[in-house]
Formats: sequence, structure tokens, C-alpha cells
Amino acid sequence: MLRKSVVLCIIIIGLCARTQAKSPAGIVLYFKSGDDIFLLLADHRESKRGWAAYGGGSDEGESVAQTAARETEEETRGYFPRKYLLGLIESKDPVVDQDGFAMYFAEIPFVPAQLVTNNPLPSDDDVYVERGPYAWIPYSQVRKYVEGSVDYKRKHPIEAGLMPAGNYTSWFWPIWLGSFRRAAESDALPWNTER
Repeated sequence: MLRKSVVLCIIIIGLCARTQAKSPAGIVLYFKSGDDIFLLLADHRESKRGWAAYGGGSDEGESVAQTAARETEEETRGYFPRKYLLGLIESKDPVVDQDGFAMYFAEIPFVPAQLVTNNPLPSDDDVYVERGPYAWIPYSQVRKYVEGSVDYKRKHPIEAGLMPAGNYTSWFWPIWLGSFRRAAESDALPWNTER
């Protein structure tokens, strides 16, 4: 009996630990211009991952939406305040990929990408400089890579004319494309559901 109780306690503790695991989350910022959709993406600077939207791991006590808003604020050099971002996403359900990454979508007004790139940093914290430069990339550039399976070992190039000066890479981060594909497969792209 004691042995069964110990095993049961271990299982319960394991299940509780899983529900409290730190969930990564982020936001795809986009704007519409006529029938075209543009995504505000950023390079991963010197990591050579490639271009993607924003996101990362949670801090202690954060909700998934709070994590997405904080990470996006940090990775856009503080240009988009987390309170503003949270207001855009907190009533929405994210798309969660097979690895647990929660992806939100938020429509924003157009802002020149150079303003984000040149935004004065809100603090000396390194989290504000891990991404950049920034560019508005047409959804058509992403769509062609997420209509089929994503090859995670391949670089998925972005048209050279869309790349800003100072870019480190010129391809999409395959892991992000996989998460984006999950959103497309589940019909969760907001510009598809709004029509």
C-alpha cells in the first residue's frame, strides 16, 4: 500500500510540474494593405537562425499572453509596449504547435520598420538588442514555404529586394516556419477568417 501511495505521489507531482512548465509564446505582428498582408519580422542578429516573428520563454508567474507580449516588446526594442500588445491578444486563443510554442496574431497600424530598428532602447538590458534589423515581409513570401511540409534542415530564402541594409541572414528560421505552418493548417490565420 505504501509503495502504491509513493508511486501515486510521484505521478501527481510529475503532472503538476508539467502544467507549471514554462511555455514559450510570441506574436506575429501584421498589417493589411488592400488584399495584401505584411508581417513585421526581424533577423536573429548573429545567431544565424534567420528571420521570424517574436517570442520566447516565460518568466515566473506569467500567463501565456503575458509572455508573448513581453517577448514581443523586448524583441522590438521596446517600440511596441507590452500593455498595448497584451490588449491586442489577451482575448484571443493562440495556436500551439507540436513543441508547445503559443503563437498569437495581432493586427497593427503600419509603422516604418526603420523606426523599430532605430527605437531608443528602454534600458541597457541585452534582451532589447537580440533582434534586428526589421522588415515588412509580404505573407506571400511565407505562404510558399508553409503550404507543404517544412524542411528544417534547409534555408528558406527571402527575396533579396525585401532585405534591409545590415541584415545578418536572408532566410526564414525553419522552426518558426513550422509553427506558422501549424497556424495555417488549423485555419487560424486571421486574414483568412476575416474574409
